Amino acid sequence: MYGRFNYPCRHAGKVFSISIERDGNFFRYRRECRQECVEKIIASADPTIFIHPVEPINLPKEVTRYLEIVFPPVIIEPESKKTVFLTFPLEIGVFLTAKDDYQLLDVFSQCLSKYSLYGSPDDGVITRYHESAVSESCGETDPACEGVLQLEIRNTSRGWVEVSRAVFESYFMPIYFGDIVAMSGEMVIFSKTIAETRIFERPFREGMERAIPAIKARKLLLVDVEKKGFLMDHGMG
Repeated sequence: MYGRFNYPCRHAGKVFSISIERDGNFFRYRRECRQECVEKIIASADPTIFIHPVEPINLPKEVTRYLEIVFPPVIIEPESKKTVFLTFPLEIGVFLTAKDDYQLLDVFSQCLSKYSLYGSPDDGVITRYHESAVSESCGETDPACEGVLQLEIRNTSRGWVEVSRAVFESYFMPIYFGDIVAMSGEMVIFSKTIAETRIFERPFREGMERAIPAIKARKLLLVDVEKKGFLMDHGMG
């Protein structure tokens, strides 16, 4: 489902279908997903597209750049670490490429987008909201709908901490795909109310391919390219 394709081409899945067919001197792109149909005309002499999983913050209209995953409470003892596996929602990006330049042609998802507020109305942030189970190993997921996040939780404080949510910054959210879609990251706990999260620039399985970031194709610049984490200062429960 994911990868590089030369068009004309066609993909028909259980939930969505994509086709690019010649229409005179142009190509006609057509996508159907959840009773929504999108058509676009492509005027390109280089018939190559990429279909990749992308950061789940593009729909419906880039409401936020933060992803919040809520899960059953995990109790972490002082000065210890624990690795858990969570799920995260997926969006699918269709990219055109020419001379190493990428253009995001379309983005869609078979999952309904939900949003929440992390923190207070005065200084909190709107987040893309997702509920996940907690597992000790990587389970089966639908690669068209959900990915797997391997999260190392490190409690650097001297007290027990209860964790039931993690918020991530999407401007640096490397996603990898193979037989599954995956990310790996960490949460470093400093106290019962403060922690920092980040996504690693590596997969937790060998042989996985890195997906093209939708943010790169949109030519969005990072405010601070050195700051790749998110400070959770409104609690973790």
